[in-house]
Amino acid sequence: MKTILITIAAAMSLSATAAQAQSPEMSPHAADATFGAEGYTSTDGEVLYQTLCAGCHMPDGSGAVGAGEYPALQGNANLEFSAYAVTLIVNGQAAMPAFGTFLNDEQVVALVTYLQTNLGNDFEPDATAEAVANARPETPKDTTKAEHE
Repeated sequence: MKTILITIAAAMSLSATAAQAQSPEMSPHAADATFGAEGYTSTDGEVLYQTLCAGCHMPDGSGAVGAGEYPALQGNANLEFSAYAVTLIVNGQAAMPAFGTFLNDEQVVALVTYLQTNLGNDFEPDATAEAVANARPETPKDTTKAEHE
């Protein structure tokens, strides 16, 4: 678990640094990108995108090819319906890390809504907290306490 958290923190740091280096102006919401005792606390879709996604997918969503292939999110027809983005953000796929343990349902909805309505996309936002919760893998129940009683 410690390795996963360190990896996520390193990826976020790189994403934020890359996004800032590629964009001469920081987002007006950058001050909202804070970490607290509860983890990453921003619920602003743009801030979430610029902090977590822009380092790979580029600040304008154009995608990139380099150490890997990072698909364009700008004008991406796969974002028309939120289920695709929700599933990838929560569970990851291939080189896309899973952010489901890092972001709460509200944050995933905000990020997906941003993706559907920005970066050259003009889709009707349809992400819900219920859909995000349903995309999360089931957590095995802790039976150790019952076994020892």
